Amino acid sequence: MPANILAMTKSEEMMMDIFWSSEKPLTSVDIVNMKVKDSWCNGLVHNIIRALLKKGLLEECGMEHYGTQYARKLKPSYTREEYAAKFLISKMDGKASMSKVIVALAEDEDKEEMIEELESIIRDLRNGDAEQRRES
Repeated sequence: MPANILAMTKSEEMMMDIFWSSEKPLTSVDIVNMKVKDSWCNGLVHNIIRALLKKGLLEECGMEHYGTQYARKLKPSYTREEYAAKFLISKMDGKASMSKVIVALAEDEDKEEMIEELESIIRDLRNGDAEQRRES
């Protein structure tokens, strides 16, 4: 995925935070009703959602009936962590720097705990359990 697709505006980031924080898919009606930001009128919410759909960051997952109309249910295409990883990878100069990013991220953590977590991740990857780990 190209970096320009992954880059988000502040409004798009705010919108994705809403979706990432939700335990269920949302519609544009749900977001307008949340009154997250006073300046977010119905049209602007639709424009932000349209941009996120085009970038592949949101995906449709059903419909919901509102009065005489239907609204699309939407959910994130990636978890917050998957998005962050894809964004970082898109900014790197190749796979050699990926290990340097992991080391940099680990610097602020409890090293023993980080080592145990990384060893667990490596075991899961070797056993093919990476998908299950991502969903938990």
